[in-house]
Parts: sequence; structure tokens; C-alpha cells
Amino acid sequence: RRSRTVFTELQLLGLEQRFEYQKYLSTADRSQLALQLGLSQMQVKTWYQNRRMKWKKQ
Repeated sequence: RRSRTVFTELQLLGLEQRFEYQKYLSTADRSQLALQLGLSQMQVKTWYQNRRMKWKKQ
């Protein structure tokens, strides 16, 4: 089991800004965003999954 990722403020800002106008990422978009923010694709994918669940609950 992996340990919990602690995102930097800059990474969270980048993820949140992208999420505002794109709720679902393609593989290419995920790859580009991960590279841009210095994260793995799995971290971006998981963050998006969790963020969508939070968004749907609101």
C-alpha cells in the first residue's frame, strides 16, 4: 500500500484550476498535467477520482 501523497500548494492550485473547466481527463491530458506538476499519472488520476466524488456530493 502506498503512503498518502501530500500535494504542494502549487500542485493543488494547478489541479483545481484544471478541474474547474475539465472534470474528466483523457490519457494524454493526464500525462501532460502530471508532467507539468511533477506528479505521477496515478497521483493525478486518483486526485481526479476523489475530487469528482467531492464535486458530486456538493
